[in-house]
Amino acid sequence: MTAMKTLVWAGASASLLAACSTGAAADSTSDAATSDPVAAPADVTYEDGVYVGPRIENIKGGYQAQVTIENGVITAVDPVEAGTSDPESLKVNAFAVPTIVERVLEAQSADVEFVSGSSFTSPAFIESIAGALDDATV
Repeated sequence: MTAMKTLVWAGASASLLAACSTGAAADSTSDAATSDPVAAPADVTYEDGVYVGPRIENIKGGYQAQVTIENGVITAVDPVEAGTSDPESLKVNAFAVPTIVERVLEAQSADVEFVSGSSFTSPAFIESIAGALDDATV
């Protein structure tokens, strides 16, 4: 049994180290230009302003986002509404919403991956963000 635990631990450690080394390699190739705000995707131009996306409702509550555009760049994404006051909803939204916001700011688009473990939050919140960005698109 001890040999099996050691083998599992070694395999998990190797996977983590491989993932870490991949991330480190990607970070080491970045240049100073990446620290500046990312512009909108080449085929999209956003008009400056504050845009509120549509309210999206599912069995876990309502979701709505507010997006701020400055100089054609998405500078903020804020939840107007995110789920319910149910403890599970609060727990999921506490990690999912900030992760989605970070991904949208980085991508300068609502075309981002869902957050694992947030089957209701991700699609609804991202749909609201997409609606706000549609309104902001010139």
